[in-house]
Amino acid sequence: MYRVRLFVNEESCEVVLHYSSSSSESRQSMQSSYNLGLVAFSLVVATLASYTALDLADRISLLAYSRSRHIWLAGGALAMGIGIWSMHFIGMLSFSLSIPIGYDFAVTCYSLVIAILVSWFALHVVTLDRLKMSGLIAGGTLMGLGISGMHYLGMVAMKMNPPIQYEPTIFAASILIAIAASTAALWLANTLRGAGPNRLMRKRIGAACVMGIAIAGMHYTGMAAADFPLGSICGAAGGIKPQWLALAIIPLSIAILVVTLLLSRLDARATFLSNSITRLNEQIDRIQGPAR
Repeated sequence: MYRVRLFVNEESCEVVLHYSSSSSESRQSMQSSYNLGLVAFSLVVATLASYTALDLADRISLLAYSRSRHIWLAGGALAMGIGIWSMHFIGMLSFSLSIPIGYDFAVTCYSLVIAILVSWFALHVVTLDRLKMSGLIAGGTLMGLGISGMHYLGMVAMKMNPPIQYEPTIFAASILIAIAASTAALWLANTLRGAGPNRLMRKRIGAACVMGIAIAGMHYTGMAAADFPLGSICGAAGGIKPQWLALAIIPLSIAILVVTLLLSRLDARATFLSNSITRLNEQIDRIQGPAR
């Protein structure tokens, strides 16, 4: 049986992918388990992040020629990136082995940067005036590869020794799921821009649920591909502790997503009122014009 291994080269600071064969008869794996409550919560965070991204995409598309577009694009990328990254690490917190686990701080930060950059790219693509099929496929592929990179770099942050081994078929399936989910997400976000206000909320909630399930599906498919050889140790056990990560990530990610969503709604409301006042003043000027 062939195996894929990912590990960090400490001297060159490169993530190395090694493809080798191993005997399934002689190989023994560590026992692992999941906290179903945290699994469910990771799905909620993925769905909330997806809904926030869809709302921001609609908001940014209305600011095509506004200076505030870049501010919303940067803020949206930050919120969406933290949301996707948080889903990954909440999913990791739900996972437990029979040994102490920790995460390397630097590698963990790198995975967050990837998530934010991928989110910026996604929001930029879906808010373009015209999104062609070729652009949709290329954008979905790059976004999917970025999300996969974030996930597996987050796994590398554990610094397992020997390195985590991945079953190639499931490993490849997780990347394909990420690409398919990203392409579908870009298409949904672009399609919802033309939806009427009456059906927009229902469509957006439905699309967010689909996207959330797809993002979580990629994560847990990737986890299903992972194999931890018996006797492995976590080289980052002295790094970021899972319990501290949980205390930091869970409230912070929810707060950022909710605040971003509220600010988007308030800004949209303020813009609507401003436009209404402008139209009203124009009508008053037209009525008073002949009298003058």
